[in-house]
Amino acid sequence: MYGSEQRTHIKVGAITLVALILLLVGITIGRGVNLSTAPVQLRIRAASAEGLESGAPVWINGIKRGTVLSVRPDGDSVLITAGIDDASMLRADAHAQIAMLEITGGKRLDIIPGTNAERWAGTVLRAKGGGDLSSLATSIAPLAGRAERLLERLDTTIAAANAVLADRSVQENIRTAVTQLAELSAELRSIVAANRSAVETIVADVRSLGGQLRDAVEQNRPTVERLLERLDRTSNELEHLTAKASTLASRADTTLSNLNEILRELRSQRTVLGRLLSDEQLALSLDTTLRRVGGVLDTIARYGVNVNVRLGTRP
Repeated sequence: MYGSEQRTHIKVGAITLVALILLLVGITIGRGVNLSTAPVQLRIRAASAEGLESGAPVWINGIKRGTVLSVRPDGDSVLITAGIDDASMLRADAHAQIAMLEITGGKRLDIIPGTNAERWAGTVLRAKGGGDLSSLATSIAPLAGRAERLLERLDTTIAAANAVLADRSVQENIRTAVTQLAELSAELRSIVAANRSAVETIVADVRSLGGQLRDAVEQNRPTVERLLERLDRTSNELEHLTAKASTLASRADTTLSNLNEILRELRSQRTVLGRLLSDEQLALSLDTTLRRVGGVLDTIARYGVNVNVRLGTRP
C-alpha cells in the first residue's frame, strides 16, 4: 500500500515537472514567434535596437496596439518591422521611440502619432532611443572617473594648503595681517567719529551748492537760449559769407585769367599797344612824330594859319 502511493506521488511529480518544463520552453520559443494578424505594418529605422526583440509590444498613446514583427540590421542602422491594428491616427510627422518596458528589463516600441495635418503615407518612421538603467549607468561611468580625479586633486590641494598653514611663519604673518587690519579698522572708526561733524558739514555744503547751481541754471536758461540762437544765426551768416567768398574767389580767378590773356596778347605784339610797349623803334618814331605835331601846333598858336583858298577857278 505504501509502495503504490509512493509510486503515484512520483508519477504526479514527474508529470508536473515535465509540464512546467514544457511551459517554460513554450514561453521561451513563443516570444520569438509572431502570431499577430495586424492589418498594418510599420517600418521604423533606428540607429540601434537597444535590446528590442521580436514580439515586443507596440504602444500608441499609452495603449497597446500591436507587436514588433522583426528586428534586423540594415547597413549602419537597424530596420524594425511592427504590426498594428489601426494606422488611421498616424500623421506625416509621426515617429517612434524605443523605451523601457519594465524597470527589471525588457523593451517596448512607442509610436508618437504626430500633429501634422497630412496623414501618414506609409513612409519609414524614424526612431529615437530611450533611456534605461543600463544606458544611465554607462553615461555615469565617465562622470564617476572624472569625480574621482577631481576628489584626488581636491585632496592634494587641501594637503598643500594644510602644509602651508602649518608653517609657523605663515601663521605669524596671518596673525599680524589680521591684527593690523583690526587696528586699521579701529583707526578708521575713530577718524570718522572725530570728524563726523565736519563730514556732515561738507555734505550739507555740497547739497547747498548743488541747489544753487540748479537755481543758477534755471535763472539763466533764457539767456543761454538766446545766446545759442545768436550763435546759430552767426553760424548761418558765416556759411553765407563763406559761400560769397568762394564765389568772389572764383570771379577773381577768372579776372586773373583774363589779365594773363591780355598780357600774353601784349607780349605777342599782335596789337598796336603791344607793339608800342615792346617795339622801341616804333616808340621812338611815335615820340618824334608827337614832338613835330606839337611844334606845328605851337607855331599855329603863335602866328595863326594863312590859308589861300581859291574856289571855282584854277590858279
